[in-house]
Amino acid sequence: MNTINQKKIAILDDYFPNLTTGFRISEFNYYLEKYPNCEVYATRYDMHHHEYAAVYPQYKDKVKPFTQFDWTGQSYALYYMVFLSNAAAFHFVYEMFNTPFIFELYPGGGFWINDDEIDARLIKVLQSPLLRKVIVTQKRTYDYITSRGFVTPDKIAYIYGMVTYPEYFHTTVPKRFYRKDKNTLDICFVAHKYMPTGMDKGYPIFIEMCKKLASVTEDIRFHVVGNFDRDEIDVSELGSRIAFYGLRDKSFFPQFFSGMDMIVSPNLPFVLIPGKNFDGFPTGCCIDAALHNVAVFCTDELNMNDHFEHKKDLFIIHADAGKIADSIMEYYQSPEKLYSMSTCGQAKFREIFDFEKQMRDRVSIIEQYV
Repeated sequence: MNTINQKKIAILDDYFPNLTTGFRISEFNYYLEKYPNCEVYATRYDMHHHEYAAVYPQYKDKVKPFTQFDWTGQSYALYYMVFLSNAAAFHFVYEMFNTPFIFELYPGGGFWINDDEIDARLIKVLQSPLLRKVIVTQKRTYDYITSRGFVTPDKIAYIYGMVTYPEYFHTTVPKRFYRKDKNTLDICFVAHKYMPTGMDKGYPIFIEMCKKLASVTEDIRFHVVGNFDRDEIDVSELGSRIAFYGLRDKSFFPQFFSGMDMIVSPNLPFVLIPGKNFDGFPTGCCIDAALHNVAVFCTDELNMNDHFEHKKDLFIIHADAGKIADSIMEYYQSPEKLYSMSTCGQAKFREIFDFEKQMRDRVSIIEQYV
């Protein structure tokens, strides 16, 4: 099915078209390209549409403010959303017009576990007679919503992973290697700060790790991308050996990652919302780094890893700065081992998160109902 000839697919969202929300940009743009009658209705249109239109002028007229939504309800065949927060917030829309919907239940975005209020929201959305499918991306999510009886398995499409930029699978920026193309080993931390000090993302652990490594080496450098700065945690002893880049969009990362040797992600579950929240495995930032041949050092506190081999495709760390530093020193002393792991990791991540496969699986769900 290549076109939708009559009613529209309406994507409803509270953050698009912000260019920093990479997975939304990639996924929604794919639908906008594939389906002539697909439109996005954005509640933050005025904040971000100008920047989006400059990068994606071919789609700018198909992204509209939510104020232009057709309140007769006659225009739409199917609603699509990502995150529980959107599925719940727009619940009144599809109920009002008796129109079916599909949504993608990523971790975060108003979804966490062991919370009566969130469970009630899940029940309301998942047990709606208008729900056609919920796409889940993590086995832990699947197990939670089925074990609680919130939804029957026939209403679930399990598609492990996430959608990221298709350009990241064909990067043309040459990789720069330690002791060959540059004199420093470069370690990065990439995350969005959602709480003081970025504790849930493991930022304090990362900084402590940096200090330990800096005390025993001269040629390791540290890089932080996200809404962090030098005042978040005292980094004065690191001096010029640590750099901060702020929040960035996709155009920044191919060149940035070409000079990075590893990404360290000591993220922790149940910290942002005690006992309740968790990230997907691996995080989106780790996926993007791996696609650019950067070695991934990440935690897996909930044992969610079903696809990657430790020390072959990536390195599973524990949330302990000293142990992380010790593990990194092993690879610092043997860079060839590091690059062997990053090369294997890149191939594995490209296989698992292949853009066309991820989108093909999602489209196969949508096309059952339009």
